[in-house]
Amino acid sequence: MGQHLKIKFDSEQQYQLDAINSVVKLFEGVPTLDNVDFWPTHIDDKIVSNAGLDEQLDHHLLLHNLQQVQQKNNLEKRGSEISLSSKIELDEGPLLNGIHHDQHIAIPHFTIEMETGTGKTYVYVRTIHELHKIYGYKKFMIVVPSIAIYEGVVKTIEMTKSHFASLYDNEEISLIQYDGAKLGRLREYAETPYLSVMIMTMDSFNKPSNNFYKMTEQLQGDKKPIHFVQETRPIVVLDEPQNFHTKIAKEAIRTLKPLFVLRYSATHKETPNLCYRLTPIDAFRNNLVKQIEVIGISDLDNFNVPLIRLMDIVRQPIAAKVKVNVLDKGIKKERDILLRQGSDLEKITGLQDYAGLKVTEIQYGKKDEHKKVSFENGFELSFHHALASKESIFRAQIEKTIEVHMAKQEELKEKGIKVLSLFFIDKVKNYTGKEALIRRLFDECFNRLKTKFPSFSNMEPSEVREGYFAKPGKTASDDEAVDTNGRNQTERKMEKAAFELIMKKKEQLLSFEEPVSFIFAHSALREGWDNPNVFQICTLNQTVSNIKKRQEIGRGLRLAVDQKGERPAEYEMNILTVIANESYENYVASLQHEYEEDGNKPPQKPKKPRQAIVKRNDSLFLSSEFQHFWAKLNQKVKYEINIDTEKLINQCVKRLNATKFPEPKMEISRAKFIMHQYKIALRETRGEKAHITIVVQDSTGNRYKRNEAVQEGDSLYKLVNDIRLKHYIVKKINYSSKSEEQSLTFANGEILTKESPFIFHTEKTSHIEKSQTSVFSEKYPIPNFIERAAKETNLTKKTIITIFKKMDLEKRKLIWINPEGWIREFLSRIQEVSRHHIAENIEFTVMAEPLYDVNAIFPVTGKCPQKQLIAGGINSLYDKVQVDSDVERDFMLKRVIPDADNTKLYFKFPPHFKIKFPKVIGNYKPGWGMVRLEKEGEVKLEFIIDLKSGLNISQVKCAQKYFGKLGINYGVVDQTVRDWWEKSRIE
Repeated sequence: MGQHLKIKFDSEQQYQLDAINSVVKLFEGVPTLDNVDFWPTHIDDKIVSNAGLDEQLDHHLLLHNLQQVQQKNNLEKRGSEISLSSKIELDEGPLLNGIHHDQHIAIPHFTIEMETGTGKTYVYVRTIHELHKIYGYKKFMIVVPSIAIYEGVVKTIEMTKSHFASLYDNEEISLIQYDGAKLGRLREYAETPYLSVMIMTMDSFNKPSNNFYKMTEQLQGDKKPIHFVQETRPIVVLDEPQNFHTKIAKEAIRTLKPLFVLRYSATHKETPNLCYRLTPIDAFRNNLVKQIEVIGISDLDNFNVPLIRLMDIVRQPIAAKVKVNVLDKGIKKERDILLRQGSDLEKITGLQDYAGLKVTEIQYGKKDEHKKVSFENGFELSFHHALASKESIFRAQIEKTIEVHMAKQEELKEKGIKVLSLFFIDKVKNYTGKEALIRRLFDECFNRLKTKFPSFSNMEPSEVREGYFAKPGKTASDDEAVDTNGRNQTERKMEKAAFELIMKKKEQLLSFEEPVSFIFAHSALREGWDNPNVFQICTLNQTVSNIKKRQEIGRGLRLAVDQKGERPAEYEMNILTVIANESYENYVASLQHEYEEDGNKPPQKPKKPRQAIVKRNDSLFLSSEFQHFWAKLNQKVKYEINIDTEKLINQCVKRLNATKFPEPKMEISRAKFIMHQYKIALRETRGEKAHITIVVQDSTGNRYKRNEAVQEGDSLYKLVNDIRLKHYIVKKINYSSKSEEQSLTFANGEILTKESPFIFHTEKTSHIEKSQTSVFSEKYPIPNFIERAAKETNLTKKTIITIFKKMDLEKRKLIWINPEGWIREFLSRIQEVSRHHIAENIEFTVMAEPLYDVNAIFPVTGKCPQKQLIAGGINSLYDKVQVDSDVERDFMLKRVIPDADNTKLYFKFPPHFKIKFPKVIGNYKPGWGMVRLEKEGEVKLEFIIDLKSGLNISQVKCAQKYFGKLGINYGVVDQTVRDWWEKSRIE
């Protein structure tokens, strides 16, 4: 079935040829094996080797070639300057402990970066062919981190065999799949005179106890398996080398005694001797991979189910980062918190939902499956076991995936393209068990939707779905399937069998003759397997998955193929849709963070500035204007509230009866993931300005260029109206007459020179489509909302109960549908009405006592907090003034400081000057104090003004009454109004 379909490979893709040639060019001038005889006599004559056992390549020659390759490829350091290597970087150190550990060797590594989905495996297999053809190298080893990648590489070599045979005069790779139980094949690898490639997982040779290092009867003589490999001086290809950065892994690779090492990945942690880079934005912009669309599905207004998810465990000091609900001012909110030994979740969160959850042990392990938190009541929290698995989210995700899949299949059927969807689940029993939730939901959704789409109307859900999970044996039932990451030999065998199954069907799945198009796979399927026709990826993870999002989406980035195995030219159809169990914003923020971690860093935030010393102007401090103003301002004031309880109750009831209480809803957000590359370059500094160029291009092919002349204090964000440049504020310009010394320094510490542009990648979305849908919900238990409301409003429980009883019955019944959402609205409305009622009925009385010590509030000198400073004018109480926002900055610079003839004094209130108002309204910190002359005459007016939008109306009313009692004008001022003082007069 479907065996006639074979994926065809294009041998003329320029970016792949560039990557291959970049490696081949490194060895130009190196003596080839055809014209030099360097084998020492102590090596068995039968061993076919790339070089002598102690032979080293000429590092001067390699450096010359590397620099030429780097220059040709215009390689730029991430976010920095064009950088040619000054020397060949070597991995130097001992061999594996217990295996000639006293030997030290140095091996050159060369780095090739290629974004996932662009044919990395094809590139290095073809590079092997090229190195053999041009230089005569015959012995290669491919080292992989996992069984999944192992099987993927084997499949690729098998699929490309005829393709490469047509390019290389029928030369075929002799592939040795290393098996610790079949060590006899190592002699075949070492002695064959043909192109030989051995593939191994790191686990098979990273311990002295591995069979690889033991004597065996399968190899006659006194050589161990490792000796056969060492004597060939293999060229080692590391697939996903970021997995091999540990000390032991590096020692194991050195123990192979490779001639040199080639490193291939999209996400390197180290980039020694970088010779080629294909960035994510290059891949997206040049249509080498699918564009990414994200559909986020998240709960709204549903805090009724206890939530606890393990996010991470940190080692020193050991602590668990978990996501939970907390009670914040009477309302449940989601928060990340740290748990340590003895932490009591009930006390930390303020919620009885977590009763008994007191930490007894936190376990750290190198692998995520070994990390867990144990609690007093016996509950164990891990990445695969959490509280609050929400069926409604699973159902919505599965339904949306099927719907998008079916619509896409109808669209692409005429083009001969079969659509696949991949579901990631991290609990296999949810698909295979007798009570399999995910399988049941899939079948229900499929049957409901299939009638709308002709291609699926006559199909049964069991025909179109298949799960790929590890089983202990061929006859084992689905119930026995497990999710495994190869923790022991038995599980690794099970995992290998599972991957063989999915690999064997890789091409079959592309055929319309094969009905299976929905694939359910465990979370370990993150790298090594992909299929060009995966158009949807659905992440059905119960918890925050330990699988990286980039690895998940990497399974579907390849461009689609049709029934002939060819890639159609219509690139616009190549869109990968990710259906995530969180909002679009959250998903993309995490995905963006992963790109940043992998080296595509955005600009850093401004560095913490040194705290500036501000000095008091004592002539103003001792002036009659200030002393008179302070004497009025610095008086204790008490308040009384004359609450009309019956009126308050009726106002609350009226407001609550008009309130729309929320049902549990689901939000569906949808947008494309668009990457942007920013390049900021300095052209020259001239006069008082620096002339720069800003070039922005995105992954959809858009590009714009701006030339700007900037001076100190300018913000690039304001100049070009781009929030991504928010932290680029010009701090210093070096106006040297010498071109090479000209530079520009930004507030975030980045320095531009003419030779060193700054480059960074980030994500930006132009438009997010959002919709909401109601969710069927069961009845939940009702928390003690009376006590919560009384505590947060300072009203008596009796008053809260009376309000509740007087509400319309239908409004009260709604509490059963969504208790936490209902309580939030109930509490908010009572607080709003209470604030307004208190502000209307509060009365202030001035007492003959000072409020603060003037020298404590306004010391002779002080350190300015980490906020922007502007120079104070002649009538400023301090020589420098702190401004908390651009609004304050503009107001002071444009309205107050230039008004020195009339504004006789001004100062900013420090953070510790606070005025107590009732709890429901909140304590108040005034903004600015002003003393100003009337336009006509010498009458001095004293003002308190605020420019804050965060003040609520009740706070403003209370402030007006408070300062009115003190005989001081008060107002909230619009900074754009010219005669701002007219808005602050006592009426």
